[in-house]
Amino acid sequence: MITKLSAALCGSASLLALASPALAQQVPAAAAPQQLEEVVVTGTHIRDGFTAPTPVTVATAAQLEATTPSTIPDALNKLPQFAGSAINAGSSNGTGGGPPSVYVGNFLSLRSLGPVRTLILMDGRRVPPTTLNGQVDTNTLPEMLTQRVDVVTGGASAVYGSDAVTGVVNFVLDHKFTGLKAEAQTGISDHNDAPSTKLGIAGGGDVFDRGHFIWSYEHYQNAGIKLHEDRGYGAAVPVYTGAGTAANPFVLTQNARLSTAAYGGLVTSGPFKGQQFVGTSTLAPFNPGTPTKTNGIAVGGDGAYYNGLSLTAPLRTDQGFGRFEYDFSDNVKGYVQVNGTEERTANERSANAPPSPFTIYSGNPYLPASAQAQLTAANVASFTVSRLSRDLALDSTLNQTTSTFNVTTGLTGTVLKDYVWDVYYTHGEARVRSAQDNNINYPNLYAALDAVRDPSGNIVCRVSITNPGLYPGCAPINLLGTNTASAAAKAFIYGNTQWQALNKIDDFAATISGVAFQNWAGPVSVALNYEFRSQSLVETTNASPLSTPVTTGIRLGAAPTSVWSYATQAAQQGSNNVWEVGGETIFPLLHDLPLVDKLEVNGAVRYTDYSSSGPATTWKIGLNYEPIPDVRFRFSESRDIRAPTLADLYSGTTISILNVNDPHTGVNGVIKVQGGGNPNLVPEVARTSTAGVVYTPAWLPRFSVSFDYYNILIANAIGAINGANTAILQECEASGGASPLCATIVRPLPFSDHTAANFPTLVYNLNQNIAQTYTHGFDVEAHYDVNLTDISQTLPGHVDLRLLYSHQPVLKTRSYPTSQLTNAAGVAGLSADRVTSTIGYELGPVSVNWQARYLSSQARSGNPLQIYAGPDLPAIWYHDLNVTYRFKNAGHDLQAFLVVNNLFDQAPRISPSTTFTGIPGFGSQYVTGDDPIGRYYTVGLRMRY
Repeated sequence: MITKLSAALCGSASLLALASPALAQQVPAAAAPQQLEEVVVTGTHIRDGFTAPTPVTVATAAQLEATTPSTIPDALNKLPQFAGSAINAGSSNGTGGGPPSVYVGNFLSLRSLGPVRTLILMDGRRVPPTTLNGQVDTNTLPEMLTQRVDVVTGGASAVYGSDAVTGVVNFVLDHKFTGLKAEAQTGISDHNDAPSTKLGIAGGGDVFDRGHFIWSYEHYQNAGIKLHEDRGYGAAVPVYTGAGTAANPFVLTQNARLSTAAYGGLVTSGPFKGQQFVGTSTLAPFNPGTPTKTNGIAVGGDGAYYNGLSLTAPLRTDQGFGRFEYDFSDNVKGYVQVNGTEERTANERSANAPPSPFTIYSGNPYLPASAQAQLTAANVASFTVSRLSRDLALDSTLNQTTSTFNVTTGLTGTVLKDYVWDVYYTHGEARVRSAQDNNINYPNLYAALDAVRDPSGNIVCRVSITNPGLYPGCAPINLLGTNTASAAAKAFIYGNTQWQALNKIDDFAATISGVAFQNWAGPVSVALNYEFRSQSLVETTNASPLSTPVTTGIRLGAAPTSVWSYATQAAQQGSNNVWEVGGETIFPLLHDLPLVDKLEVNGAVRYTDYSSSGPATTWKIGLNYEPIPDVRFRFSESRDIRAPTLADLYSGTTISILNVNDPHTGVNGVIKVQGGGNPNLVPEVARTSTAGVVYTPAWLPRFSVSFDYYNILIANAIGAINGANTAILQECEASGGASPLCATIVRPLPFSDHTAANFPTLVYNLNQNIAQTYTHGFDVEAHYDVNLTDISQTLPGHVDLRLLYSHQPVLKTRSYPTSQLTNAAGVAGLSADRVTSTIGYELGPVSVNWQARYLSSQARSGNPLQIYAGPDLPAIWYHDLNVTYRFKNAGHDLQAFLVVNNLFDQAPRISPSTTFTGIPGFGSQYVTGDDPIGRYYTVGLRMRY
């Protein structure tokens, strides 16, 4: 049944018991005597029963875990307000929307505007960042003690400061938990992979007469899906081919291959041109496959593709939490809490070096005798080979660990009877350590590749004869064929590269709120808040991408452009601080009049001063109007900001390697992408408007419905201009080289030259305050639960029905001033219409919950300049089923449960990024938000003592 929250929640929402619905919009609550408790109200600092004009959805942990037992963040991402979240962000090998170079985690995003614009709180306090770019991995929060999650879907920077542009997600803990509870579960997919285990235990009790202590430990592990090829859609190797024009539209092509490279090496010059090496140094004919409209990409044939990449990253999380609070008096309470997490991924396969052009010299002892004879007869000194060295890449794995430690201590109490105050300090640290095992050192590789025989007939590195000691330990390598490299050669060319980043934050805040006075319509409440944060970021590395490869003494053709084959990161460091002061008020205007049961205005303002970017002012104005007790209208308008992160400002120069299909030269080739921070960035500024109505009819108890419209405009947004982006390459080409964007593309020859020799040598990827984003839509939420015996004595059980619907027809972005305005709503990765519905039935000890999610059809692109052949992506449904049986054992409460996610094994929709057109097998083939795993079973047991 529906229960109303006490004054501790201040009427912000309704919560439901374990077997009851758990998602609810705000409804009024009756006042209760004030107690000395740490009140957590999301969306406002005022704690006197105020109902905020900004929409707030509440989800209890029990219901979230019922339909999605993996993690609470996974369950939140099934709510339609969430879109564009980054889940195991790096598992798609470069296409995740999460932090750069972080491969696991759950980074929540509202409205598909990005995790950096969604503020994460715990108990109303900012959670310290866990990644380089300031985002928070919500997998690091304590789930066993999470009581509920409040989701504010409106701007809240005037209350909480930077990042609350699209809203706030607040994890609220059960500080008064008493007893002991535990859970254990295991899961497996219908494909017999991605096995998971989850274990947890939590306890709480009174200590030292006036104290209370709560604690928890949780372990979660998922082995992930090892290969793209473990799913049919991945094994099909889909890519878009074509140029995206009306004359040559993008076409979804299956079984794509590189027609310019082979796994064992494709000879591209000399007497063997057009042949390939197979097995151990054996020349064989090469079938280039069926050509497509993209140079270098074919269907079928003997060409290589990027195989062996992980589909979903393996994940292991261990999380511990403890909190002690003590009532020093009836008016003052102190507390200290500690939260620590270690999150790991191991053996993630993401190595993605492009095809290497090797020069093989006459006299190489690994050449077949017949081939050497041909070279000698033709007096050919060397030939070139294009090899996609996946046999070497599969030796390389990525191991990454994120460790967080946060401690918070504070005091809270009451003063002058009506005022509640809170003072706290948080210190947070997060370390990310990323190690790439068996990275290929290019100078060593090229030294080993030039093999000769010494006077004794032994196969050695040529440089060991011509320049002894220059490359100590050089072991010759045979790359003519597949899996031909010796263990000694691998040991010489492999090295372990790693980087480590440390985020630190110190956060001090103080708040006081209460009733200032009574006016003609009721109490006028105020809140004042002060906050000071100091944060720093330091990243160290043992392999800077800026290092110049030294190939002294090595005989080679095309020189390598980097020392290491797989991506490395540069060192970076930076720090800043910010102080903020804010105020908020509730001012009632009318009360108990005809057609005006209540009318009140809410205002908030906040002044913020960043040491790195200067001052900013945010504000919010809201209105609540209840013509009758059953109906409430709510309106709000706010100015919000998202300050640049330390990584935005100070990240070091990075170099990455990417295959690009260049429309200017028609060449599909390898290009260097250079990025880095920009210390001149300033905060983004957003204007958010909301308008809604809540209907809770007295004539139909336990029913509520709400409708909320929103409109968000972000100006001065931080956006990247990446010269490797297809749209930027096309715009530069269309301008005849006159566009300012052409400055991001470095070519060796004048723009008028369209030959292959003018393929770019470098492109820049730079962050600037140049983007604009606009979105609008509406949310509908309806709920009804009833004991069927209230309808008829012959109908047993309890039923609850819930519907959440988000309509987002517009998400328009202009990435830079001259760019094409694109609409991402209703496009691959963001359905314009998203529905989550739940039907629950409980009869005695058995409860059944059925959750259905609808994602509407999606166009393949929101850029009108990019033309695609073929129909839109279809609408799809996902279904989750939960069956729970409650029983007692030795007087203790237990629950046994079975959950089947994606009950009907709905396959994801396929639409790979055009950024990876020239890299078949690399990147995510499925659209963001779709399920890549398929049907998944979980069984488990929960216990309460």
